Amino acid sequence: MTKTLLENLRIENKYEKDQLAAVIDVSISEYALIESGVVKPTFDQAGKLGAYYGIDPKHILGVSDSTNYNIGTYSRTIYSVNYYESEEKDSEK
Repeated sequence: MTKTLLENLRIENKYEKDQLAAVIDVSISEYALIESGVVKPTFDQAGKLGAYYGIDPKHILGVSDSTNYNIGTYSRTIYSVNYYESEEKDSEK
């Protein structure tokens, strides 16, 4: 089974689940559900864990800095800061 980001961080930093549960003020079983990905952490919990690990809470929440999608012949990438739009090139020509 694939390990989640939170599980990898906990193992790499040699923390126990009870330590991290205390950081976000939940029970060990509640933390285990968050770590396994069954339950998403709240913004507050992600902020506390991000500060504890020294990483951006967006990584814990799984929030991307960009969104990609295609409509017809146009592809668009929306970045939190910039916006890029282009028309797909016909590869058969």
